[in-house]
Amino acid sequence: MDTFRQARRLATICVLALVVSACGGSGGDGDDESLQPLSVGLTTFNSLHLPILMARDEKLMEPFGIDLEINTFQNTGQIIPALLSGSLDIGTATPEQMFAAQDEEPELKMICSEVSTNPYSLIVSPNIKTIDDLKGKTIGVTGIGASADYFTAVLMLEDAGLKEKQDYTFINAGPPAQRATALIEGQVDAVMSFEPDAQKLVDKGMKSIAEASELDNLHDVIIAMYMAKQGWYEDEDNHELAVDFFRGYLASVEWLYDPANKSRAVDIIAKQMKVSDKAATATYDKFVTELKAYPKDGRIDPAFLETTAKNAKIAGVKAAPAIDSLPDRYDNSLVEEAAKQK
Repeated sequence: MDTFRQARRLATICVLALVVSACGGSGGDGDDESLQPLSVGLTTFNSLHLPILMARDEKLMEPFGIDLEINTFQNTGQIIPALLSGSLDIGTATPEQMFAAQDEEPELKMICSEVSTNPYSLIVSPNIKTIDDLKGKTIGVTGIGASADYFTAVLMLEDAGLKEKQDYTFINAGPPAQRATALIEGQVDAVMSFEPDAQKLVDKGMKSIAEASELDNLHDVIIAMYMAKQGWYEDEDNHELAVDFFRGYLASVEWLYDPANKSRAVDIIAKQMKVSDKAATATYDKFVTELKAYPKDGRIDPAFLETTAKNAKIAGVKAAPAIDSLPDRYDNSLVEEAAKQK
């Protein structure tokens, strides 16, 4: 079923999801009437979203007049209808998901780059030494032909000279926790993972043998972005609110990169992701110190987006866009205006 074709019809379902999530207390305290509520939709509390998680727990949006409400959804297919219906202000997505959504709803725009390098590691069972040893083996992914870990694996193995089906096989092994279990129990020979899950697998005796970020075509790319309906943020009643949100977001990125805040950031990661201090520290070190994964200016870099689109085509993404269509798919005006007002 094409989720995006039924976006408007599914909006009511997503409104209910928002209500349930909001009741869980993920938003701001709402005590200060001077703060303006703004809702952001995520699929999971993972490492791709560290700046917004820091913003919530440290109340970093409040100096900019924002009462931040984070709502979680089962998948991006639920976030899209919520944006279109107006029950959600801003959402997150991967490029592959966004390309497909924009084909059906051109009013959806990429408005901020959330992560601009590929953080995945290729984690394998102990008996595998090199990528070449994956010939004849099975790789577990979230969704064949659909998930970010699948597309990353295709590109990494293609670079090493291995072809899907000819040299190795994919199987659907579920989300990160289920994929990890499948690898540990020997149901698959390899998975793609990033911190803190990668650290947990290594602690269980698995091995990391390759990093996506070390490949030229996977380093300067867009892995996750913020999106919104153009009509919403261009409306005079919402434009200033959207700019103020990104003022707070850029301040949150800056807060995260400040070494003085590392200890507090690690505490938040450990609490929100329910992992050990060791895994939380590994997450901070990987995403913040090593990869510098979060763009400080939030801009959608045209060259990064072009590489991302080319990768999508190589990996067989059905909605891979034509390069000349890319300028119509993103809008940096909000983050650029926010940067001027910092």
